Amino acid sequence: MSYQTIGFLLFSLAVLIVYYIAGLISGKLQKYVLILGSVAFYYFAGLKYLPFLVATLIITFMGGLILDKLYSNADKKLEACKSLDEKKAVRKKTKTKSRIVLNLTMLVPVLLLVVCKYTGFIIKNVNSILSLTGSSKHFDVIKILLPIGISFYTFMALSYILDIFWKRYKAEKNIFNYAAYLMFFPHVVQGPIDRFDKFNNQIKNGVKFNPDNISSGVMLIVWGFFKKIVIADRLTMFVDTIFDGYTNYHGFIIVLATMAYSIQIYADFSGCIDIVSGVSECFGIKLAENFNHPYFSRTMLEFWRRWHISLQEWFKDYIYFPVSMSSFVKGVKKNAKKHGHKKAGELFASCFPIFVVWVVTGLWHGSSWKFVAWGMFHAFLLITSKIFEDTNAKINEKLKIKTESWGFAFFRMARTFMLCCVGRVFFRAPRLSASIGIFKNIVNQGFGMKYLGTEQLASYGLNWNNIYLVIIAIIVLLIGDILQERMNVREKLIKENGFLLRWALILTGIFIVIIFGVYGPGYNASNFIYQDF
Repeated sequence: MSYQTIGFLLFSLAVLIVYYIAGLISGKLQKYVLILGSVAFYYFAGLKYLPFLVATLIITFMGGLILDKLYSNADKKLEACKSLDEKKAVRKKTKTKSRIVLNLTMLVPVLLLVVCKYTGFIIKNVNSILSLTGSSKHFDVIKILLPIGISFYTFMALSYILDIFWKRYKAEKNIFNYAAYLMFFPHVVQGPIDRFDKFNNQIKNGVKFNPDNISSGVMLIVWGFFKKIVIADRLTMFVDTIFDGYTNYHGFIIVLATMAYSIQIYADFSGCIDIVSGVSECFGIKLAENFNHPYFSRTMLEFWRRWHISLQEWFKDYIYFPVSMSSFVKGVKKNAKKHGHKKAGELFASCFPIFVVWVVTGLWHGSSWKFVAWGMFHAFLLITSKIFEDTNAKINEKLKIKTESWGFAFFRMARTFMLCCVGRVFFRAPRLSASIGIFKNIVNQGFGMKYLGTEQLASYGLNWNNIYLVIIAIIVLLIGDILQERMNVREKLIKENGFLLRWALILTGIFIVIIFGVYGPGYNASNFIYQDF
């Protein structure tokens, strides 16, 4: 059941009605409605996917209870201890046991993710290595079911068990509260990657009906559909034409397609998040923020603080910090200092975790070397920016550049966008070798301006009417993002407009999406891009 379909909206409406009716009886019944709604969602999406989610849910829930019991028993023993040595022994034993429980608990969801998502990739690479060594032995590539949303709910489950292990909060005793969090159908397929404590605090005692939540949620849903159906799906036709036939094109037409893809993926992914966040707001649940107008970023570091925020926060909390505090990194830093290389040690300690994060980030996005290359490209940008941070500041000061001026800010935003576009080539190319071919084609044949003629430009999947329309739609998106940078637009519209005017604006937005959306005979609605990750 795709999020961009009328079926999904009708399904969400049916669950919403039952949800608030249950709330009239008891707010504590609402979580059961969410669980049943999520099971029904999987029934329509494919029941074959559900056992993977249930296995992850049960294992991590039980692991959390065991950890909680270990810590409770340890606290009782510590109170009874009469000496410091006894306390140390209790803490050491508890730490060892808790780490074993953590590793065993994490093993199941991680194995499910690796087996389902990366088995084919691993076998192909093993076969490639065997071929290089001259071996005639090869393994058959096994096609394994890839459950929808496994990358997202696995990370949510891992964050839950790790937070309990680090004593950020106690384990949830009610499995239904945990199930409502992990199975919640709006965020299970494409995120955002929520944290249990924040989600649970919103639903554990029930949610009262609030018409403002409905208005605000529907506004966000309509805005998400505008991004997806009016912009992203229209740009898809142009982008697919160029990238799928990249060998036939050169120069600026590929650059233009790459820029269009950067806008397409933003409109597509943020549009999906707007839809699911809007649906969640109707339920009185605020999901984690996932986008904050990333193309206004002035550096790549800022860009990744604004793009797919919940994923970047997850990597920061559960990979970057643990790696940076690991005995390996501390040992290298200490050894470098011992041999008179203190700065080199500190640089390694700050850069190595970035490298690890971006290897994992690349692989998380897909089982392909093109995603690894994409991750390495961004790791290179972030690491070099850290290395030359002081140098850049000195150059700006020496050249007397007004770093706070609007012109310099615009230059930095344009530079960041273009660097992002370079990375998008790896991301969108069919495979890694194709991305290399695309880069070669960009600089071939006098930059390929011949493809931008009046007749040619309207032959790449979009006619002139669609070209004009998508340009206008992108301008509307840009204006909307600028306004949202300065104020909470939806909150302002709700506060300053009465019920009738508020819904008149919503209906106007719906009509715009219906009239200018891309659909009809010969058109297949494309899935959200991140749905495949």
